[in-house]
Amino acid sequence: MAVNVSNEPTSTLLIPVCEMPPGSISQIRNQVKDQLLAIAQPELKIATKDLIIRDLRWVEDLQAYSVGTTAATINDWTFTTAGTATTGFITITGDKQMGNQRFVALYGVRDLRLTYGTQQAAATVLAAIPQAVSLVKIDVGGGTRAQWDLSKVEGTLVGELAGVSPSAVIIPQNVLFNIYFYKSLGVASVIARVVLMGMVVEPRGLVISP
Repeated sequence: MAVNVSNEPTSTLLIPVCEMPPGSISQIRNQVKDQLLAIAQPELKIATKDLIIRDLRWVEDLQAYSVGTTAATINDWTFTTAGTATTGFITITGDKQMGNQRFVALYGVRDLRLTYGTQQAAATVLAAIPQAVSLVKIDVGGGTRAQWDLSKVEGTLVGELAGVSPSAVIIPQNVLFNIYFYKSLGVASVIARVVLMGMVVEPRGLVISP
């Protein structure tokens, strides 16, 4: 992670996009890109022009689960919990190690419930598809780097149900990480329709060769 050299505290808040002024989301995304490049390039010892910035993948990058602790094989962000009806944090990745020559930044979360089912009024869809996740926790290198409150996004129907953090979570190459959802519905099996907003920096040709 970048060192905070100012006298201001580091903010890991999740800010609903409907509360953000025009252009601020792009500004944060560009800052995240610059921060990720500044970390990856010196460690990889590769010229910036030989690096690729691309979208994040559920399976190959995060090595996430599809149901319970079953490894996902399809790049679909829908995750189904399994087991008891107990509420609390459940891991969606398990203890994983980021791939070699791969650096990931996570900077927000999107609630996908309104994209499922038939075309209905937003309030009707929310009633029919309750959100199973109230918190997202991200551990990197043995410490918790962010804990985002998704209920702040759920509490508004103005614009997109999404939130962005001004402080990205960086997962460097070969570093251990674990991502958790807080299951807020007390039933044995619920579907979480949540997308983590992020990007990847890696050498050109590892996945993409433009």
